[in-house]
Amino acid sequence: MTKKIVINTCFGGFSLSPKAIKRISELKGKECYFFKWLIKTDKFELIKIEDIEGVRFTCFSVPNPEDYLPKEKINKDGTYKRYNEAYTKIYISSYDFERDDLYLIKVVEELGEEANGDYAKLKIVEIPNDVEWEIDEYDGNETIDEVHRSWN
Repeated sequence: MTKKIVINTCFGGFSLSPKAIKRISELKGKECYFFKWLIKTDKFELIKIEDIEGVRFTCFSVPNPEDYLPKEKINKDGTYKRYNEAYTKIYISSYDFERDDLYLIKVVEELGEEANGDYAKLKIVEIPNDVEWEIDEYDGNETIDEVHRSWN
């Protein structure tokens, strides 16, 4: 028996396309909305998935992420307060999915190259089921390594 794992095979880094994120969300029974952040007004603007090309986007499981942002904008130490626990629960990211997640694997198989996010080239690698593994990366280019011991 083997186990499937998704890795990125080019320099850049692991990321999923909007289409892949939306499809995984559907399979998991979650809503998925895309937004661009308007810096001048510090607001999110809802955008259609077909309008994302060339836009830095953010995904949420609700159509009103502003309602989940902290009411105070500045921490006591003067740093900018952007997130809170409620906000992070609605945020959807490529990094939310374990690399051996069955839905992630299904979507990468379904979409092929269309699953690739910016600067990503995703690949499904099969390894023996009994191997304890970890992902090693250099500048975003990843390999699967068997876990071993090391000391300094």
